[in-house]
Amino acid sequence: MADFIEKILSEEEDQEMEVVIYKIANYPADFTLQGLYRKWEDKDIEIPSFQRGFIWKRPQASKLIESFLLGLPVPSIFLYKEKESQKLLVIDGQQRLKTIFGFLRNNFPDSKSPFYLNAVNPKWENKSFSDLNESDKRRFNDSVLRAIIVEQLDPNDNTSIFHIFQRLNTGGTTLNAQEIRNCTYQGEFNNLLKELNKDNKWRKIIGLPKVEKRMRDVELILRFFALRDEYKDYKQPMRDFLSNFMNEYKNNSEKVKEFKKVFMETISSIDKYLDPNPFRVKRGISATVLDSVMVAFALNLEKIPNDIKNRYPRLLKDDEYIKCIYKFTTAEEVVKQRIELAIEKLFK
Repeated sequence: MADFIEKILSEEEDQEMEVVIYKIANYPADFTLQGLYRKWEDKDIEIPSFQRGFIWKRPQASKLIESFLLGLPVPSIFLYKEKESQKLLVIDGQQRLKTIFGFLRNNFPDSKSPFYLNAVNPKWENKSFSDLNESDKRRFNDSVLRAIIVEQLDPNDNTSIFHIFQRLNTGGTTLNAQEIRNCTYQGEFNNLLKELNKDNKWRKIIGLPKVEKRMRDVELILRFFALRDEYKDYKQPMRDFLSNFMNEYKNNSEKVKEFKKVFMETISSIDKYLDPNPFRVKRGISATVLDSVMVAFALNLEKIPNDIKNRYPRLLKDDEYIKCIYKFTTAEEVVKQRIELAIEKLFK
């Protein structure tokens, strides 16, 4: 499964492009633990979901709680202030915050078991928050955790959160682009992408019965939506183009509804008219063939020619199209050209 998407050098180089210089404001803010908990309950702070969930063991989590009870310093967390909502999104410190909030709720994070301290000073061993004496409860509630708040001033979007998250939140494993989007652009659109990725026809078309753990199959769906809507206005790099698109529509209910309808109609048409595994041109799935052909189908669902099954192999052998799917594949003119070639060769 590791090689299910064909590697194209220009696609990998695109991931490393740094074309935007950001103007960022960052400043410290000292919150009491009780204050942080209230902000979280009021949804002023959002902790992004991450596929690994809570990974600390009970002794590690207990040591953090003990540090506050002992008055010892704890490393700062990083919060990103979103422009429109003014909410604070956690980009580093998820494990610490989940531990704090879990202890205050007497529930070990991401489980149904109570949170009793373990491997700490005997004074607090096997105690929950409710078991603490009043002075210890007060000390814990009033303990301060410093947050570094990051706010993007320029350009006028939220794209820097992607790069900050990538650099701060690796957790020992470098996250890929879609895993980061899953953490930073939560909402209806993100939920839809994961829902559609489980569709049986989609799984059949890409030739994978099970969802891919690193979410690269989800990114293929996002890529389809973004290019279908905006390929004529596409700007390199592809990574930021997809991130901006996902952020723009993350909670747009009407657009999400439209996306679902178009996706289902498109994959049904491809499943009906093309041979199985149509996007496995060589060894793995070609993302460039997939995006251009799916967009071409989506824009021409009402006029499928009778001989499209014969047209498709001819498209894959077309010299100009071959150049567009293997060389400089994220360049602006090439992205537009391969989609327009797919439309011309398949539907004109």
